[in-house]
Amino acid sequence: MTHRKDIAIVGRACRLPGAQNVEGLWQLLTEGRCAVSRIPEDRWSLQAFGHPRAQERGKSYTWAAGVLDDIWSFDPGVFGISPREAEQMDPQQRMLLELTWEAFEDAGLRPSAVAGSHIGVFVGASALDYGNLRILDPSSGDAYAATGNTLSIISNRISYIYDLKGPSFTLDTACSSSLVALNAAIAAIEAGQVDTAVVAGANILASPFNFISFSNAQMLSRTGLCQAFSSSADGYVRAEGGVVLILQSAEAAARSGRAVRGVIAASGVNSDGRTTGISLPSGHAQGALLEQVYRDAEIDLDKLAFVEAHGTGTPVGDPIEAGAIGSKLGKPRQTPLPIGSIKTNIGHTEPTSGLAGLLKASLALEHDLLPPSLHAAELNPDIPFEAMKLAVNRAPLALARTKAERFAGVNSFGFGGTNAHVVLTDAGPVAAANDAGPAPEILLLSAQSRAALNDLALDYAARFDGAAPAEAARVT
Repeated sequence: MTHRKDIAIVGRACRLPGAQNVEGLWQLLTEGRCAVSRIPEDRWSLQAFGHPRAQERGKSYTWAAGVLDDIWSFDPGVFGISPREAEQMDPQQRMLLELTWEAFEDAGLRPSAVAGSHIGVFVGASALDYGNLRILDPSSGDAYAATGNTLSIISNRISYIYDLKGPSFTLDTACSSSLVALNAAIAAIEAGQVDTAVVAGANILASPFNFISFSNAQMLSRTGLCQAFSSSADGYVRAEGGVVLILQSAEAAARSGRAVRGVIAASGVNSDGRTTGISLPSGHAQGALLEQVYRDAEIDLDKLAFVEAHGTGTPVGDPIEAGAIGSKLGKPRQTPLPIGSIKTNIGHTEPTSGLAGLLKASLALEHDLLPPSLHAAELNPDIPFEAMKLAVNRAPLALARTKAERFAGVNSFGFGGTNAHVVLTDAGPVAAANDAGPAPEILLLSAQSRAALNDLALDYAARFDGAAPAEAARVT
């Protein structure tokens, strides 16, 4: 019996390296740009904690990173938060409050109108950089320090501020956290616990500690690039960012008449169990998950348009993941399966990375175009791509839209062994440009202050500058 999820993505928002919003992310991807740069000098003393030699105690050999333009700015008054409390709040909490607002608006839901609703909040997060820094100064601790710097409050803060009454919790499975949170949200919707869910992932780089730890484990790239599936792959590049999705059951979305950005057809989670080392991935477990997800949903593998891989660019992880994808999804197909990784564009956003990859996949289906995966001029010779019917997508690839369903897979793995996979399908036919009304539509804007209104107007102006002519012409 087919087990199809049919969960609609009705709202989305993001803040990622090189992309302040979803439209900016699509522009970054289609232009084939890499947004990886370097940790700003105002985060910590790069010189004091840096050293070119690997495994130097207390030092990192790289500060390459995918960073946001600003992780500190926040208007607490909008959310009824005092400046004193806001100062103690982890920037991850602040960022997700803002992105949740944007995602609700994208879904056509007024943030004030959802108050009291039985909406669930499911967050994937791992880092406590901000709180760990503040521990070094005990005198900074006050009544707000605890609620400002725990993983549980990242999700609970969203529920509290927006007065959402459904389940609310934060999951930490390292790099797979946000896709595992998505899977939990899907289960809650299917079980009838909620009909709407907020799903989010967040990561902020506010401390040198994990750079030092991962440098000592020699997990980070010395070249400063995530070179997924490349012969030059030498580790990953850390990155920060946030993604928020609003999910509804397909039936609820249809009843409300909401615009659907994408549909989740299937998802699954498993664990590696015992391996040769807790941080070493298991190709067997990854393959078992893929087989289960596609078998249970009865998805024809020849209708799989592409797979957005975890693809961190590590010499160990890439061949293992490619082996699992190839053996379970590539070989049974008639034609090679395109694969790629958003980490080549923005770096590895760690707990946020699963949702970042899912966002790329949904945009590719929406626009009938798979953007290129970067930094793979010469492919990894340890991966038998041809034998496994895999093709690293190194140039823009048109995705033909026919009457048949198309699917896209999204992989995500945590370094403790928790694996997640999600399958997307099309949201449905795209309305033709001439379906718009004959006259332009007026866009009314409102905000909490004149300064905020000006910023909002500038955001929309930038959005319409990058929009298709037919869309931009509708609004005056």
